[in-house]
Amino acid sequence: MRDIVASPVFVGRQEELASLAREAAQVAVGAVRLVLVGGEAGVGKTRLVEEAAQAAAGLHVLWGHCVELGPEGLPLAPLVEALRMLARSASPQQLDDWLGPARGPLSQLLPSLDPSAVPGAGHGMGQGAQLPELVLGLIERVSTSRPLLLVIEDLQWADQSTLELLAFLVRGLRDAPVLFVATYRSDEIDRRHPLRPLLTGWERMREVHRLELRRFRPDEVAAQVAGILGRRADTELLDLVVDRSEGNAFLVEEVVRVVRDGGDPEGLSPSLRDLLLVRVEVRSAVAQRLLRAASVAGRQVPERLLAAVTGMEPPAFFTALRELVENHLLLVDEAGQGYTFRHALARDAVYHDMLPGERAGWHIAFARTLSGDARLAPEGALVPAALAHHWLAALDLPSALPALLAAAEASSAYAPAEELKHLERALEIWPRVPDATTLTGTDVIEVLTSAADAAYNAGSANRAMSLLDQALAELGEGSSASRRALLMERRARALRDLGKEAESLAVLEAAQELLPAEPWTYAHAAVLTSLANTLMRGGNSWRRTQATAEHAVAVASAVGAETEQAEALITLGVTHAYQGDAENGLSTLRAGLRLAEQIGAAETTLRGHANHSDLLELLGRHQDAIEAAKAGLELAARTGTSRTLGAWITGNMAEPMLRAGRWQEAEHAAVEALRGEPEGVFAATLLDFRAQLAALAGRREDAERLAGRAAQLVSASIDWQFRLSLTFTIVECHRLAGDLDTAATTAMEALRATPPVGAARYSWPLVWLGTRIAVDRVILARDRRVPDSDAAAMVALVDGLAAIADSLPTLMSAYRGYAAAAAAERARLAETPAVQEWSVAVDAWRPVGEPYLLAYCLLRLAEALCTANDRQAATTALQDSVRLAAEMGALPLSREAEALARRARLTLVQRDDGEAAGNETAAGGQGHDERGPDENASHAGAQGAGRPAAQPENPDPLAHLGLTEREREVLRLLVDGRSNSQIATTLFISPKTVSVHVSNILAKLGVSRRVEAAALAYRLITAQS
Repeated sequence: MRDIVASPVFVGRQEELASLAREAAQVAVGAVRLVLVGGEAGVGKTRLVEEAAQAAAGLHVLWGHCVELGPEGLPLAPLVEALRMLARSASPQQLDDWLGPARGPLSQLLPSLDPSAVPGAGHGMGQGAQLPELVLGLIERVSTSRPLLLVIEDLQWADQSTLELLAFLVRGLRDAPVLFVATYRSDEIDRRHPLRPLLTGWERMREVHRLELRRFRPDEVAAQVAGILGRRADTELLDLVVDRSEGNAFLVEEVVRVVRDGGDPEGLSPSLRDLLLVRVEVRSAVAQRLLRAASVAGRQVPERLLAAVTGMEPPAFFTALRELVENHLLLVDEAGQGYTFRHALARDAVYHDMLPGERAGWHIAFARTLSGDARLAPEGALVPAALAHHWLAALDLPSALPALLAAAEASSAYAPAEELKHLERALEIWPRVPDATTLTGTDVIEVLTSAADAAYNAGSANRAMSLLDQALAELGEGSSASRRALLMERRARALRDLGKEAESLAVLEAAQELLPAEPWTYAHAAVLTSLANTLMRGGNSWRRTQATAEHAVAVASAVGAETEQAEALITLGVTHAYQGDAENGLSTLRAGLRLAEQIGAAETTLRGHANHSDLLELLGRHQDAIEAAKAGLELAARTGTSRTLGAWITGNMAEPMLRAGRWQEAEHAAVEALRGEPEGVFAATLLDFRAQLAALAGRREDAERLAGRAAQLVSASIDWQFRLSLTFTIVECHRLAGDLDTAATTAMEALRATPPVGAARYSWPLVWLGTRIAVDRVILARDRRVPDSDAAAMVALVDGLAAIADSLPTLMSAYRGYAAAAAAERARLAETPAVQEWSVAVDAWRPVGEPYLLAYCLLRLAEALCTANDRQAATTALQDSVRLAAEMGALPLSREAEALARRARLTLVQRDDGEAAGNETAAGGQGHDERGPDENASHAGAQGAGRPAAQPENPDPLAHLGLTEREREVLRLLVDGRSNSQIATTLFISPKTVSVHVSNILAKLGVSRRVEAAALAYRLITAQS
């Protein structure tokens, strides 16, 4: 209800109000915005936002307040309040449509959303609910009906989960028509406040606008007072109000109220608390008692709870309550079920005016009342946190300890950061509580373990490690082997997430040694399953991985550890497939996936979908891999894990799209997933795919930028599959930049640092690319005809890559394709055309369904056929290469193919649209001007009046061939595919003279055909450009 002492006239702030109106208008056309409204307590932040909300016609308005309840605040309190408003404003069907898959998880916060739901918790490492994505989906659905204004008040009191949720929503919503307005007390945000780094980061975002409210000037105070009184105030009163309030809008109202109610103007204290208590002290003793109780409850207190805590009977209770409401010390809340103070400053004044013992007594009363009947609080899910706060505030540590553990248990389902804080507080007071183990029914080691799980789920693997180390130290040497092994298994997972694979493996091996061979226990199943998974990720020994996974399946089945059994089956399936037993691998993996689905193990099910799509792609079944990934993405969307495992699965969908030549689809999938702001390796995987696509499409600068971002997001010790994939992209960028030495050595260094057999899937592409580049470098050195000490090193590198190729398995068709292509690359070093080798490579790639590699091998085959003077076969191969490259958008490959067609004077068939495949016409035609950057240098010699264009900045790449200036001009035109008569016309000489020049060129270069001379010159020209 509106406070009648507040001015009915909105005073000042016109610029700020207009700014909020502009933000609302932007949102209305589809753009997420965040407005941060800062200012001291009482300056008028809430009034400004209320005015803006009333003026924002057509927006769906929701409000939520952060609650000052202990150091941590109440977890996700503004979300709960906004959800309650949303539920009241919608029909059952509309609410059901809006909530969608979020109803179950959100009912953990607001049980009324699903009264039949059983309270649950996210026990264990990696088991916390993924609430942010579910809330994001909810907001997106709500905002589709009409733009949404979500106001969050008092952000300075927000718990960590609320701050993280708001930051995620601002980043993740992007184009949704949502306006967030957050108020906060800027004078309370010091450099150590958790809101400070967020404010700093938000200021750099274009979606964020910040408003800082100043105090009112004297003329604005006069306008406010006139609005309150309904008339102009006399000078004496106005001077008093300005002096006492100093322009603070709330204090203006309080001073006017005191004077209006008959208070002595001369007796007004300059103290803020005294000023706020003047009106309290004139109320009845019963009303004052009721007000003090309400101040202990927090920002809002339900009517039934206040009555129960005070123990007042209805007549006296409602008489005192009416006295407080009529005098505007309490306001009826919007739901009509409870009461709030008119301002947090007034609540603070009343609360801190009590004696310590009096405050503690009221805290105990609230704690006992809520313990007896949690239904007295509207947000039952938040009662455990409130109980912990009240017992701690009362300094009743024996009662506070179990309450903290209960609060942690409740928070684990939706707020792991707050769960961790509750557990850390419990650990802090544990030594001060007599017989804590008997009191709580647990021990300090279990609390440390739960705290480690909470830290892990909150994204702090380092903190989890520290807590696990404390737990292991508490165990002592004579402790249970099973318990120690389980702690070590948790520690190994944290190490793995930190990129310390070798250390993680060592910890798991030590845990396995601790356990006796028999009898089998859950600890055996957990350790073996984790060990098998770690061995699989390392790829060091598939046989050992298989044996470990088989043992894990047997143990997990025997002890009834179904989640571990499903995990181990998935690992075993992957192991079979990577050893060449594809059908057994798929069958075993699918059995694990079905079991995970049956028992509702969402994270294991997602892992199963990820590995299922991965195996199908390994087998070259691109479309099946895409469909398997889509099934995983649907589950990720339902469980709120699209930013983590969902992002990984998106990478598994983008890979077969890339391999199948569906580059636009792959790019779209990666871009959309990155819009959700995944982090760490999940984002890096998608960035790497985008970088690969950019490199293969010839967008080198984009590729370098994306690959650089990917590299920054992961540690240097990340597992081999990502490391090799990213290295492939980086090597291709070096190649595009013309830095062949760095490209080849980078490939070799990455392969030497990798277990080649286990990483065959990612090693083979790098072996082929490294060989291609090293061979190019050797041939270029030959072409230049000058001493080159690095060429010998490149020859050695080719031999080293050949040795690695010999060690790699060729079980899969793609492996055989890469092996054939690498062998053909090496054959290019011979004096004779490698027609046979490239024919074998083309035949190897045709059934694989990867058009890029097929197009590349067809290009090389056409090149060899040209050298062998088989023009018809060369034309056929080149036509297919150009068509495939154009369909994918592989611009560098298209340009190279079309350059070959020009210099070999091969005629390519026109497409139906009248253009040659790859946007080039038949080579050799006079007047042809459509060339990419790679051909600009070769075309330069044909421009002007028969003279080559001057290039003072760059030396002539053909200068070292021992040719005359005229011969170099002729050679450039040979590169451009010109006939003798066309060259004669261009250079104003006779065809016979041209023929003499061509003969001289062939002799000096030591080649037998003009196409070979043109190829040599083309390589030199493009190497420079």
